[in-house]
Amino acid sequence: MKDKIITYSFILVIEGFFLLNLWILDQKISFSERRDYQTFPQLTWDSIHSKDWMNDFDRYTLDQFAFRDSFRSLKAHVVFDVFHNLDNNKIFVKDDIIFKSEYPINEGSIQRFIQKMNTLKNKYLKNNKVYYSIIPDKNYYLKDSTHLNLDYGQLYDMVINGLQDMEFIDLRDILSLNDYYRTDTHWRQERLLPVAQKLGNQMGFAIDTSYQERKYAPFYGVYYGQAALKLPPDELIYLENEELKQAIVTSYEGDNLLYNTSKLGSMDSYDVFLSGATPFITIENPSKTNEKELIIFRDSFGSSLTPLLISAYSKITLVDLRYMNTKVMEEFITFENQDVLILYSTLLVNNSVSIRD
Repeated sequence: MKDKIITYSFILVIEGFFLLNLWILDQKISFSERRDYQTFPQLTWDSIHSKDWMNDFDRYTLDQFAFRDSFRSLKAHVVFDVFHNLDNNKIFVKDDIIFKSEYPINEGSIQRFIQKMNTLKNKYLKNNKVYYSIIPDKNYYLKDSTHLNLDYGQLYDMVINGLQDMEFIDLRDILSLNDYYRTDTHWRQERLLPVAQKLGNQMGFAIDTSYQERKYAPFYGVYYGQAALKLPPDELIYLENEELKQAIVTSYEGDNLLYNTSKLGSMDSYDVFLSGATPFITIENPSKTNEKELIIFRDSFGSSLTPLLISAYSKITLVDLRYMNTKVMEEFITFENQDVLILYSTLLVNNSVSIRD
């Protein structure tokens, strides 16, 4: 009798989940995982013959499974609280701050980064004063010997010794763990005035330090969904003043906004800064008549820093070499006497394959 009860109960659970999955509407987007879900695949003779339909259907059933996020959270709790693993798919939590392990150091990637930046300097920037800074990711400030981490000393030494005819601006000593979001990889704009001031001290400009804070909450960063744990979200703050409101933004992809507030509450609210990833952006400052220009080669960290530099320049041009080939740059930029800032994070330097030639 006991065996029958267990068998029937198991069948009821299986059938119950089957019927529940038939009843629940398919979801198109996962905000927690920041990706599109697999939708029901189109059934054709070619897709059946090639087995593509079965592969797509398998992904569909995994994505559209009822209570998917709850099961992901349960799995994370088991990994951390039952098995006491140090991380779950490279994600770990310390003092309610979410980190992602970046290990080991990739010397080949660092050398590729150095080679690409030296080629950029020698080919296009001979008549420009070039500065560079490597932004430490927040793991740099983690005081925890239980997790494997990059050899940051080696990474910085390789870059500093490898880049030629460029002036290094070291930001490591003016940042701390508090300058980064707890649930995201990026730094917080409202904490970056000391960064902008240090850049100005070495590059010869002064910035405006008077801003009004605009707040948005809750902000769930990129690591929040990956952690699959119920942790406190962040508050996202962006800085405004009259000068920034008058700035003229021209984006290669058409979202001509310094702060694109329609991105707040989207899959990545950090895209409020300059509408997220885009190959090429210019920002003109009508209130500045000094004809002083700045070109920034940057990754996503530069999106939130750039508004703080607008008060010093009549024009800022941003180039993201992850999405723009250097061979077409001269169609957009005339390189002559501008200040140039190469600004990349340690995360990109250690994974420089994403930078185009």
